[in-house]
Amino acid sequence: MTMSLRLVALMTLLVLAACSTPPVSDEPDDTADERTAPEGLGDLSIDTDRPIDELADELPADLRESSLIRLNRDPETTEGYTLELAKIFYLRGEPENTQRLLSLLEFDQLPEAKQRDFVLLSAKMEQSLFNPQGSLAWLTGDQVHLFDRLTLPQQIELSLLRAQNYSLTGSPIAAARERIFIHPLLNEEQQDSNVQAIWMDLQQAEPEALSALAGVQAAPDYTAWLELAELYQQHRNNPMRLVGQIEVWQEANPNHPAARNLPESLARLTESVSSQPEQIALILPTEGSLSGPGQAVADGFLAGYFTALNQGQDVPELAFYDENGGDIRQILIEAVEAGADFVIGPLGRDQVIRVESVDDLPISVLALNRTERSVISNDRVTQFALAPEDEARQVARHAWQNGHRVAAAIRPTGSWGDRVAEAFRDEWTLLGGELVRTEAIPAQDDGRRYLAQVRSLLDINQSEQRATNIRAVVGTSVESEPRRRKDLDFIFMAVEPDQARQLRPLLDFQYAEDIPILATSSIVSTTKSGRDQDLTGIHVVEIPWRLENSAVQAELEALGMDQYDTHARLYAMGLDAWHLVPQLAYLDSDPQARYRGHTGVLRLNEHGQIERELMWAEFINGRLAPLPGNTPALSDEALHSEPVLQ
Repeated sequence: MTMSLRLVALMTLLVLAACSTPPVSDEPDDTADERTAPEGLGDLSIDTDRPIDELADELPADLRESSLIRLNRDPETTEGYTLELAKIFYLRGEPENTQRLLSLLEFDQLPEAKQRDFVLLSAKMEQSLFNPQGSLAWLTGDQVHLFDRLTLPQQIELSLLRAQNYSLTGSPIAAARERIFIHPLLNEEQQDSNVQAIWMDLQQAEPEALSALAGVQAAPDYTAWLELAELYQQHRNNPMRLVGQIEVWQEANPNHPAARNLPESLARLTESVSSQPEQIALILPTEGSLSGPGQAVADGFLAGYFTALNQGQDVPELAFYDENGGDIRQILIEAVEAGADFVIGPLGRDQVIRVESVDDLPISVLALNRTERSVISNDRVTQFALAPEDEARQVARHAWQNGHRVAAAIRPTGSWGDRVAEAFRDEWTLLGGELVRTEAIPAQDDGRRYLAQVRSLLDINQSEQRATNIRAVVGTSVESEPRRRKDLDFIFMAVEPDQARQLRPLLDFQYAEDIPILATSSIVSTTKSGRDQDLTGIHVVEIPWRLENSAVQAELEALGMDQYDTHARLYAMGLDAWHLVPQLAYLDSDPQARYRGHTGVLRLNEHGQIERELMWAEFINGRLAPLPGNTPALSDEALHSEPVLQ
């Protein structure tokens, strides 16, 4: 059935139901019985001897007016009282007691009206218990025929509930389809929110899933939504081209809800692209130890620039400056006087600090390093860096979402290791995890140091000491095998490649071969090495550029560019810097806005810093392979950011 026919059928059914029957939840039962609560409920938090009518009056007015969970104030039977009491507890925010009461009822023995209430309440309860799959089982299972006589407001709420659960279970297209179906039934204010929610779902859809639906016969509005989403997926890394394609789509679909009311993220992107700089100054190191990284960033930026130019897009003029060619503040003044209205760089951390210290900075800057913004900050400076702290926090979130609760950490000595370890610890403890031990290893192993630290991490020494103490007490030889601590769920590793290659065999040798290791990209070598066999099984966060098949990567390798291997991440950073310029205003306008770049999923935090979410990969036989279902782990805020219809 097409979407249009389905909508007409629904409207006809609802009109007939409204004309012919009273609200089904108020039907009296055929068999009268005592209006009492079941036995054994004396430990509940409310007096179960009181009438439902009294208990309902104690609820806030907005809860009493719930569309799906409607109270029958005068239940005729014990089972009816139990069901209404379960609703009361749900509306009070006590899903566990709701579940307890529902378990007392025999679903198959209930009248149809009570079965309907039972199913709706169970679906709402499962969602409140963070079990969207369980909620969907009630809403899409064998009981769907019970929903045929729901009123129009209830049908709308039911579809929204299904949509929310589809979103939470990773089915964004199904979620969008539910919302698109009910859109004509909403009032104007609800439609505004619904457009934003549909677009938020479709942005998360996999390109392959969208392509698979191309050409499938469906309602025009649904088809047009899918076309818009596919345009976004095709051109999301080229915002200028995307905006042009959106304008073409709007002209072809002038009466579509999203054409009349462009989703906020696309409207902000359009506004951002329309006000681009006319001249960009790239201030990067051309001499010294950072000249190689500086050249890689410049090459990546120019790759994006010339691609846009070859596609016929308007591009700004470029000017290049050596960040070590004098006082960085004077270089900035020189760039502004030469006509620059935007700056990319500098790259060195000390140079970024000097730029941030400039009062009344006359130009916006995308700095390519990160500083401690609690010490110094400048509103005109946005910081974009391949910060390992972002990776450490992502590892913590990923581990927590996978059920891990107890961690140990290995990191190098020095300021880099301190920053990464602190970021991991802060995020892990904020989530509620326990960090039982951290080992800071030196740059080089003397043949004994790494082994001693691995044994310390795993409490092997304590195990051996216990055996020694037992021998001393009994006075005879006692056979024992050293044991590692058993409470570890995983080991966080943020070290250099050579260190990781030494540590993994030592961990295996010390009985820790079954403990998962989650690592930052620092363990991934920039040059090919047969020794990476030792890293097999380790899970790593890595930038998409190094994991996805890319024609540009293949071309660079074919050209034999040595710096591609050494500075691949910085090349990807330069490419992302090009694409970030027209999107900074858009990212700044919405804390939920994201750009899926070559260095990860990028967002602008409240400190004016670009944060990254990377892809997950696993070492398999010495090679790094993307993990299936690879989506960066979003923060808790992002996971709970779905708009709510008013």
